[in-house]
Amino acid sequence: MASHPTWRQIAGVLLVTASVLTACGVPMNTSTAGGSGVADVDRAPSAFHGTLLDNTAGRPDLTLLDTAGRPFSLADRPDDEVTVIFFGYTHCPDVCPTTMADLAVAGRQLSPEVREQVTVAFITEDPQRDTPQALRAWLDQFDPSFLGLLGGNAATQSALAELLLPGTTRLPDQDGVIEHPTGGEASHDHSDDVVEHSATVYAFGPGGATVIYTGGTTPDQYAEDLALLAQGS
Repeated sequence: MASHPTWRQIAGVLLVTASVLTACGVPMNTSTAGGSGVADVDRAPSAFHGTLLDNTAGRPDLTLLDTAGRPFSLADRPDDEVTVIFFGYTHCPDVCPTTMADLAVAGRQLSPEVREQVTVAFITEDPQRDTPQALRAWLDQFDPSFLGLLGGNAATQSALAELLLPGTTRLPDQDGVIEHPTGGEASHDHSDDVVEHSATVYAFGPGGATVIYTGGTTPDQYAEDLALLAQGS
């Protein structure tokens, strides 16, 4: 007999599918200022500021190259690691830089022991413009420890589907097409294309815990949740 999803599973899917797509026109998270420190995290897992998913399939089987050309396997990580991933692109005018700035502030609030357990990986969905050098320089503005992964391929599309996130779509900037009706130069594209991508942050903790964030999360809240995930709760 087929099993029926729980109400929390249904609610989680609806939350993801209703809130995760952005064309980088509306910020996912407007807070970039940290607080005075991390509040007490000795709480029940249900008190996560993000949405704790029930009975998820866990980390997708995704392997990508980082900015140094080394393979990074999301499924094969240390047992005690908290892995945070976000799909985006460096030309994003608002959601991506705001999210990475918030995660950087959150990381600085963690104790050194917890910080060692947390890996933040930004997966670019625009590898044509986000070369390894450009991606590394962009991430260094937020936190040099952040990993940059080169996506925008079939592997990331498969992972997005596994995570119940919409696929990435490139929207050409039609205003950027420059016509050259006379002379020898052909018409060409000066566009700064928009990449429509998921606006969801995924955090995978030890023991299979998965927490998602679809907007409005502050650095303090990220820090509290990351500390709680690191406990293996």
